[in-house]
Amino acid sequence: MLSGEYNFLVDNMWLAEIIAVILLIIPFFLFFADKKWIFGFYVVSIVANLPLIFVMVFGFSYEMIIALVIIAVIIRDLIRNKNLLLLSTKESRAVFFSLCGLLALNLATSLFNFSKSAFLERSFVYLVNVFILIIFNFFLINRGRLQIIRYGFVIGALLIVLTMAIELIYGYNYLQVGRLRPAGLLLDPNVSAFALNLALLLSFYKQKRPNSWTNVFFIISRILIVFGIFMTVSRSGYVLALIILVFFLIEHSKKKNYFAPLAALFMIVIYFIFQKPLAKTWDNLHLLLDLQRIFPRPSPPGPSGPGPALPGPILAEPRYELLKAGIKIFLHNFSLGIGIGNVPPAMEELTGMRMNTHNLVLQLLAESGIFMLVMLLVFFYYLVNLIIKSGRKERFLLGLILFAVAVESLFNHNLLNINIVYLLLAFFLALNILYSKEQTALSFAQIKNRFRR
Repeated sequence: MLSGEYNFLVDNMWLAEIIAVILLIIPFFLFFADKKWIFGFYVVSIVANLPLIFVMVFGFSYEMIIALVIIAVIIRDLIRNKNLLLLSTKESRAVFFSLCGLLALNLATSLFNFSKSAFLERSFVYLVNVFILIIFNFFLINRGRLQIIRYGFVIGALLIVLTMAIELIYGYNYLQVGRLRPAGLLLDPNVSAFALNLALLLSFYKQKRPNSWTNVFFIISRILIVFGIFMTVSRSGYVLALIILVFFLIEHSKKKNYFAPLAALFMIVIYFIFQKPLAKTWDNLHLLLDLQRIFPRPSPPGPSGPGPALPGPILAEPRYELLKAGIKIFLHNFSLGIGIGNVPPAMEELTGMRMNTHNLVLQLLAESGIFMLVMLLVFFYYLVNLIIKSGRKERFLLGLILFAVAVESLFNHNLLNINIVYLLLAFFLALNILYSKEQTALSFAQIKNRFRR
């Protein structure tokens, strides 16, 4: 798949170099500011995948730089305050340790069908992602900091939309390629759609009554984010966005907040008033985006690229073939699985496609066997239990977050490897902890006093 945005940066390396130098400076500059700025920047960096530009120019990990600066900030605060606080609840601890057990099981069972390079790569990814989860749990010790995550997600999403627009314009006007599926700095349109949906979801989180300017910012941001999801032409992204918007529409209606229903009605009225201009716009969008895969129609004349075939019956699609083959792989390796990195070769033997299952649960079962099913059920139980034990007002958002990730897991086998998921989990746990009356605090000072005794 063509990535016009990436070519844009390659063709204009001077711009990539300027951005990379700015990115290099920012973490060291933020070290001297309040810690919320470096954590907020880390959220933006994760969501928008800013390290891609950095590694293009300097060739080494940008995440490592940010991580080292954050560790330095934590040590600095520990020296200043003589204390370090970690909040938790019984439910949040159960979720964390069951997740660690799940990751450990995935690695341990892979030792029996060992693929060294894939195993080491997955181990490093898990280590980095658990680090993200832990440091954000240290950071999220008051409700105000949840807003940092919210703003970080939304700003990161706006950067994704910007880079997607650049990709689309550059690909169509300069590379003369139509029917694109822009993905921005995330490179994969399905991953971009997922990240944008998470930002859309978190944008609705409110701690207190916002001012007018904040309302305007988030309304405009949501419109742009929804348009960004539309540009990805991701079926799973469309489904998830529709679910999120419908759920929040219903929730706002229950609170007798009629702004959302009136806005929806206004959009419908506008559509009927401007039906002809909108139809022309739709024709132009068919030239730019690969809408054929979801909204098939005779291809209009104009520049076009080798886009995917028109969608046929669901049973004929490659994803269904991958699903059937994934089940066969699991059944043939029932006890301990086939191991990390071994699914694509096995899939190629069965289907001719060297791919993974595109389904998180099936991927883990194929890699780790029947014991992984038990671990997944335990992990899911603790997630649901956390939601049930949370405050009444927080249950809706927590439930929707879990539902959104569950829907994405049906289309994406890679969720446990994506750092944005662990960032979302930190927000998920904090939403439970900070509104719970049964939270417990563990401080560095308490530990030090115990050792002195």
